[in-house]
Amino acid sequence: MMKVVVIEDQVQLRRNLIHQIHQSNLGFEVIGEAHSVSSGIKIILDCKPDIVFFDIEIIEGSSFEILDVLPEINFKTVFATAHGHFAIKAIKYSAFDFLLKPFQPIELKQTLVKLRDEFYKKDDYKAKFELLFNELKGKVNQKIAISSLDTIRYILVDKITRLEADGSYCSIILESSEVIISSKNMRHFEQLLPIQQFVKVHRSHVINLNYVDSIIKTDGGFIKLFSGDEIPISRRKKEKFLKLIESKQAG
Repeated sequence: MMKVVVIEDQVQLRRNLIHQIHQSNLGFEVIGEAHSVSSGIKIILDCKPDIVFFDIEIIEGSSFEILDVLPEINFKTVFATAHGHFAIKAIKYSAFDFLLKPFQPIELKQTLVKLRDEFYKKDDYKAKFELLFNELKGKVNQKIAISSLDTIRYILVDKITRLEADGSYCSIILESSEVIISSKNMRHFEQLLPIQQFVKVHRSHVINLNYVDSIIKTDGGFIKLFSGDEIPISRRKKEKFLKLIESKQAG
């Protein structure tokens, strides 16, 4: 059985979540629950869970304060929060699972199935939490978490030359020419990567401005990268893109 702890300060929501976890019959056992920062720290240290469900805003502070003081983090984490919470971008950036409140049975079931299927998959908790806390504290992250079909990679942002949409997936092309197929779509990365560096030039293409070699104005126009890749640029985005390049050169 996979051991679960639930940290949620609203009693009815906590009971409902625990009930749904047990009713899923997916091999989870809730071994502890808490409602505050202090009780959350104690229950994690005492129970040593495999998975922890965290409500972000709890009594005495936030769940991030629990994570910040634990001597070791060796459990999978699912965050729960209201829509529009400031932490959602940081959670996505670091590739953590999260649920929006109130919990929807279908979304919760999907999360539980994912946790079960990926239970034995190795995860670099230290790298994930470093990305998370940097984002929360407003620090510039040098890396980004990229979820592929079978793993999570932590890639230097500056090594990404471009992104290309592939249906509901996204191809991330690195400076080394390696291609990573992410299970997230391109819009996911558009919302996370620095907008002053990564620009959408076509509905299927985002490029890193640092890798632009030249702009070819014939044949409808396209961008040539240092790698030799030629990226189409849409008419609608051409003027804005040229202004960005000019301002970058001027700077």
